[in-house]
Amino acid sequence: MESKIFDQETTAEHNPANEEISSIKSKRKYDIIVFGASGFTGQFVVMEMSRFSQIYNLNWAIAGRNTERLQNVLDKLYNTSDDFEDKKIDIINADVQDIKTVMRMAQSTTVVINCIGPYYIYGEVVVKSCVLTSTHYVDVTGESLFMEKMAYMYNSQAEENNSIIVSALGMESVPADLGVEFLYKNFSGELENVDMYMKLYSSSYILTNSAFIHDGTWISAILHLATKKQRIYYRNLLDELMGITRVNPNVSKILHRQQISMQDDTKEWCLAFPEPDQAVVARSIHHAKTIENLPYNFTVRNYLVFGSFISAIIGLFIYLLLSIMASFEPIRILLVRFPKLFSFGVATKTGPNKKILDNSRMSLTVIGYGKTSAKPPTTIFKEIKHKANTSLRKTIIKVKAKNPGYGFTSKSVILGAITIIKDQINIPKGGVLTPAAAFRNTQFVNRLMDHDAAVFEIESDLVSYRQHSKLI
Repeated sequence: MESKIFDQETTAEHNPANEEISSIKSKRKYDIIVFGASGFTGQFVVMEMSRFSQIYNLNWAIAGRNTERLQNVLDKLYNTSDDFEDKKIDIINADVQDIKTVMRMAQSTTVVINCIGPYYIYGEVVVKSCVLTSTHYVDVTGESLFMEKMAYMYNSQAEENNSIIVSALGMESVPADLGVEFLYKNFSGELENVDMYMKLYSSSYILTNSAFIHDGTWISAILHLATKKQRIYYRNLLDELMGITRVNPNVSKILHRQQISMQDDTKEWCLAFPEPDQAVVARSIHHAKTIENLPYNFTVRNYLVFGSFISAIIGLFIYLLLSIMASFEPIRILLVRFPKLFSFGVATKTGPNKKILDNSRMSLTVIGYGKTSAKPPTTIFKEIKHKANTSLRKTIIKVKAKNPGYGFTSKSVILGAITIIKDQINIPKGGVLTPAAAFRNTQFVNRLMDHDAAVFEIESDLVSYRQHSKLI
């Protein structure tokens, strides 16, 4: 697998002229198909899907290339749930190495939830199959290269075929993308700058020898580091095609201290972390301005919270070291072949255990700065005439989630698929979209909160008044 991962992606070369392609959604057999259901993330999605299918009355199936492993996933579901006594969830055989099987799967459903990664290697086949069959598509990738390549290559055709393609419907980048939307809707004034601070932590100390991530996440990270040139290439093509502008890094804040909570005066050390959240939000802002004609005239930057200075320096060192190592093919192959060894046990094929997952937490702090027309609340300055009745506003919102890597992610991607089905009138008819571009006018965030997937809340809203005045 190592040579395939770093030499070439699975391409989507297929002439559909001889295939009978169904594009009439009302005749689809299934509402949702979970593709890659036997994988680590896919199994979490299946378990959550069993519950949501009952709530929303959905007809669904699972798909993949190994029917025996898929049946094992269903057997586990049947043994842990009383809602499937008839045991009639269908299994569909589909293999990304055979696009005809993926096409047949896609044309039998309204939405495909794709859980097969790394997406840069295996994702294009699924995206193209969905676009050609006017099928909707969602996934949980955080791979910027894949997302921007798909937007560049398939957005126009997806628009023409009324196929909605939405990536990054997991921890990356729903909290950031929809968090910025939540901030914008609750900011009373003219929003100018937004800083996002992602903090990952455990709710309690656990003594365990478990891994913290699955090795698939590790491989995707190494792939991200190894394909910097390709990422820049497709980003430049996409930006030139659509006219997207990207914010330059704030050099003074690459490594800095920041007060993350208004309830605590402590300042924590943070590092600039633009991928993938900042890149996704940039596309969302562009879509809002150019397609929906919304006054999104603000910039967004993303940071990762480390806490102590030493932790931040170690994090920066590891990032630089892995970037250098991933640039050399022999070392790159070793990094992929022996994830447990080179990650010092952080990433394994078995992934994190239940204790680690149940105690994992995510808190995203989104700080908005801008102007407001709010007047001073006192009458102290009765004899002051303001030249311009503008003041400075700082609004802070929080997005919180438990088990963000797999619990939140599973709920989020399913609720994204459900929102496409239930709220189509409020979603663009087609295109390769970001979460915010697809769902800013829907009930998606409300569904996340209603189903205990995440909390979106306003932490503080402060106004300061400038002395732009003169006595009369």
